[in-house]
Amino acid sequence: MDDVPARLDFDSAESREFVVEAADEGVRLDLFLSQRLDDFSRSGVQRLIRHGAVQVNGAGGRSAARVRTGDRIKVAVPQVLPPIAEPEDLPLRVLLEEDSFLVIDKQPDMAVHPGRGRSGGTIANAIAFRYGVTLGGETYRPGIVHRLDLDTSGVMVIAKTEAAHAALADAFKQRAVKKEYRALVHGAPAHDEECVEMPLGRDVHKPTRMAVRFDNGRAARTDVSVLERWEHAAHVLCRPHTGRTHQIRVHMLTLGHPLLGDRTYAGRRASPVDVPRMMLHARKLSFPNPETGVEVEVEAPLPSDFESVLLALRL
Repeated sequence: MDDVPARLDFDSAESREFVVEAADEGVRLDLFLSQRLDDFSRSGVQRLIRHGAVQVNGAGGRSAARVRTGDRIKVAVPQVLPPIAEPEDLPLRVLLEEDSFLVIDKQPDMAVHPGRGRSGGTIANAIAFRYGVTLGGETYRPGIVHRLDLDTSGVMVIAKTEAAHAALADAFKQRAVKKEYRALVHGAPAHDEECVEMPLGRDVHKPTRMAVRFDNGRAARTDVSVLERWEHAAHVLCRPHTGRTHQIRVHMLTLGHPLLGDRTYAGRRASPVDVPRMMLHARKLSFPNPETGVEVEVEAPLPSDFESVLLALRL
């Protein structure tokens, strides 16, 4: 995230604590925290400090203060609220709809909600038009419980009531939601099955990226199964057990097999065939019905562009 949006929800803040190690002795407080808080740039951290959300050894912190080995830094990390979504008449591909929720097949190149440099054309704008801006009790992001990256296609569940929003959000938090993704990746993985358990956090050198971080990274696990393999690419099924930003993308990069079309993590690595976007599709989502608790399972078919790349690889 380039900067912190104007809307921060401190009522649902998550408490996080960091202990300064010798390697960080003398680093500015705002820089130290911006390298560890996924959703906050350095200017965003400065805003948190001004708000009084940061304490160093029990006292209020200052952005320019230099941290010392052994310092205990506590942060009340607020929920970052996207800008208000104005209603827009946009098409949505609905897979399932009930009284309290609906499940859609998100199309690639459609953002989930407005953000920096993008005021409209998003899922949230479409939901606001169809159901009202207060859907799910969330005026800033109508009914949105989770999100997919801009280029990622596939299954998303959206709340239609405030109670459903709370229940679904809790299901994600408690890891009661099962997710399956299909991805096309560079290279041929050595193993048919692999479990990747590596903590993720903001990249110290490139703050728009995520990276494996054993120093204060957040736990992340992805199970990977190879479905098809070729000389220079593979078709894999990924089951993320956690929901970290860019989790599948970074875990596959760590295995040496970044996603085809991923300009952020694959760099200039040439794809074996032409790809129109990042080849990642949320294939299946299973979650407890927010009203009955009975498990709901919904699948989104592979989109045509994904199928076209698969066909090219199989030739």
